[in-house]
Amino acid sequence: MKRFNRSVILPLTCALLIGCNDRGSADDSKAADDPELARVVSVSKQINEFIYAIGAEDNLVAVDLTSFYPPQIRKLPTVGYHRALSAEAIISTKPTLFLTDGNVGPDAVLEQLREVGVPIRVMEPGRTVEDAQALLANLGDLFGRHAAADSILAEWRRGMERVRADSARFASEPPPRVLIMHFGQLVNNYLGVRSGSAAGQMLAWTGGVNAIDSIGGMARLTPEMIARLAPDVIIATEVGFDRVGSPEAFAKLPGVDLTPAAKNKRIHRIEEDKLMYFGPRTPAAVAEIGAMLHPSLAEPND
Repeated sequence: MKRFNRSVILPLTCALLIGCNDRGSADDSKAADDPELARVVSVSKQINEFIYAIGAEDNLVAVDLTSFYPPQIRKLPTVGYHRALSAEAIISTKPTLFLTDGNVGPDAVLEQLREVGVPIRVMEPGRTVEDAQALLANLGDLFGRHAAADSILAEWRRGMERVRADSARFASEPPPRVLIMHFGQLVNNYLGVRSGSAAGQMLAWTGGVNAIDSIGGMARLTPEMIARLAPDVIIATEVGFDRVGSPEAFAKLPGVDLTPAAKNKRIHRIEEDKLMYFGPRTPAAVAEIGAMLHPSLAEPND
């Protein structure tokens, strides 16, 4: 029996456990000496994961509501949803730097921060793997965590080589139609992840076809649309999945109940932050999705 190469997951374990990377090298003193980095408010979940990965989390004093990873980030105060921030909440943390990937609002909040003298730094988001790796390297430069960033990047690049090698294996099977369902946090409805996203690229690497073929952002889903999309597989992010409670209960949702995915019991759960942007966990996330889409290629449990 053919086996799906899940060894991609194991070598990344050290790099992804916060505190495992090199946090004490000689070039890591910049953050301690730079007053601008003393109290950082950061409102990008991708940037925040990278800050923790390189061991610079002690500089963070607050984050946005969507920054969930790593789990210990939830202990920090939040300043609101990144597109609906509170200037008062940010200013109350006495920040020395406001860090964002540009996906932030409202504009009036940024104006208020400038008026009170809070420095604002915009770092380009990593919309491709290469751009995401450049972002991590730039954060290593900013916080003086060069050794940690270099170590993580080297392991991440090795993982991506395994991802590309496994793509040929996935291509040997018929491509399933996949609907990625994401539960909106500000409104009580389901969204479908369109193509052209990080999640869409992960589907491509795993030999899946996005059931929503339009490009960019999210599509609001109705029961009629879900039924019409007729996905073979549904991957639901954890907020909505956990609210429903189980694959069996999810399969009974209006519209979902009419899909091949529900009839064939091919409904899966995944953490949102594994899908919505590229990072050091991307190779492991691709391996996880690959096992969902191609169970015949997965290793047996013996």
